[in-house]
Order: sequence, then C-alpha cells, then structure tokens
Amino acid sequence: MSPATATALLLARRIGIALTFVIVMLRPGVGEADAPTQLADVDVLVVVDRTRSMAALDFGEGQPRINGAKADLQALVDELPGARFAILPFGADARLVLPFTTDVTAFESAVDTLYLEGPQDGDGSRADRPVPELVEVLERAEEQRPERRRIVIYVGDGEDTSDQGSDNSFEDVADLIAGGVVLGYGTEKGASMPSSDDLDEDQGVVLDPETNQTAISRADLGNLEDIADELGVPFAHRTSTAGFARVTDAFEASYVDGGGGEGRPAKHDLTWLFGLVLLGLVLVELRAGWRAVWASKHTLTPAAPKGTGR
Repeated sequence: MSPATATALLLARRIGIALTFVIVMLRPGVGEADAPTQLADVDVLVVVDRTRSMAALDFGEGQPRINGAKADLQALVDELPGARFAILPFGADARLVLPFTTDVTAFESAVDTLYLEGPQDGDGSRADRPVPELVEVLERAEEQRPERRRIVIYVGDGEDTSDQGSDNSFEDVADLIAGGVVLGYGTEKGASMPSSDDLDEDQGVVLDPETNQTAISRADLGNLEDIADELGVPFAHRTSTAGFARVTDAFEASYVDGGGGEGRPAKHDLTWLFGLVLLGLVLVELRAGWRAVWASKHTLTPAAPKGTGR
C-alpha cells in the first residue's frame, strides 16, 4: 500500500470516528413512540418531621413511623404524575433539601435517604418549627410561578417535647396554598425508639435521661388535627400503607397533554447500532496505532554487531 493511500485511509477512519461519535450523542431512531406525557399544574411541598420520635415502633406491625412515611411519599409520585415536588425536613431546624422539581428520581432519592436526628441532637421537637421556612419557600414559588397551584403535605407525629421558641401558626401558610393534607404517624399509646441510625431495636433504644428507663414517644394526634385546621386541609391518621390513593383525592391536580410533536421518543432506538460501528472503528484505530508502535520499536532497535553470534 502506497503512503498516500495509507494516509487517506487513516484520515477517513478518524473522520468516521468523529462523525459516528456525534451520531451516537444525537441518539438516532426511527418512528415515534406512543408516550404522551401529562403535565400537572401543582407544586407539592412535602414537610417531614425528622426528629428521633419518628423512629418510634408503632406504625403498622411494629415498624418505625418514618418507614410508613417514606412508603406513603414514594406512593405520592404515582398519584400525582407530572407534578413538581420539593422536600422540607425539620428537626432542630428546617431546611429545604430539594427545591421544586419534576425529576421523580431525585425526589424518590431524597425520600429514601432522609435520615433522622440522633437521640441527643437538637433541643426537643416542635411540630410548628418549619412554619417560617415554609412561608418563605411558598412565597418564593408563588412569585416565580404564579400560575401554578401549591399544596402542602405535612408528615409527622405531632409530638412537642420542647417549649423553646415562639408559637408559630400554620394560619400564616393557609393563604399561600390551594390544598394539601396532614399525615399523622404513630399512636397515642406510644412506643420505644431505636437509638441506632439503622433503627434496629436490638442495638438499643433511647433512654429517658431523668429515669434512665426506656423512653416512650407518644403521637399527639390532637396537635396534628389543629395543624390541619389551621392549614384548612384534611387530617389522615396513617396506621398502614393501604388506602393512600384516597388521601390524595382532596387535592387532585389538573392535567394538560404534554406529549406529541418532536418531543416524543423514537420508537426504534438505533443508538446501539452506531455504537457498534464506533466501537469497530476505534478498535481498528487502536490496532493501527499498536502496529505503528511495534514497527517503530524494531526500526529503532540497533542491529547486533557482527561476530557476536546473535
């Protein structure tokens, strides 16, 4: 093969690699998949109690309260497809950990990784602690997207163990929302709280510092009902994960068809085919490069002197 021909093939191969790479990035396909989407008109702000009392083992058949809350919040995504979700956990303080987003995976991940405060963290729990941050987030959302409806889902056990701080009223929130629900977890009889991060009771339970006996957390359902009244939304005492669809009936979203046009995905994705072509071209390039290195190594190796027997 003449040097000119070899140079032309090398140039063509490298241009082919570059073009194929661009095609792969564009994800080519044939046809359109029938996958219309729905766009909801609601922003869902989830306010979650993350104090240690949410570890109490009186949800369902002796499960931690937070497990029931997480299961319900995961189900929320299926009940409100296309909505925007945000999460505001509260304990010693309240902080928005996930701004409003339609990224369902991000929301589910934030719910799954939600952790509780340690037994000695904070100065006790207050069910009204998130009110100032709640108002701030909702006012900002209203300013940015005034056409959307905002709903609040309050998740907690209602237990107040601290008298520090001012009394915040959820009435300050009521005018900023179009609906929502207060979800209560736990029982008034109460239960013990595992002290370990993985909520394993066998590794020990939280002790009452005054008696050194097992501490019992008791849900304050009356406090949760008062919060629901202040917000102007229903209260639902959750004792199992069943029947969650009925909870969301109070704030059904309106939907518009968001599918069609160029936004639909390809019915037959051809990215894999061009990926194979790219792989073949890269392998040929690597082989040519290796042969060039091998040839240059032997060319540069000095010949053995005559008479050395080599």
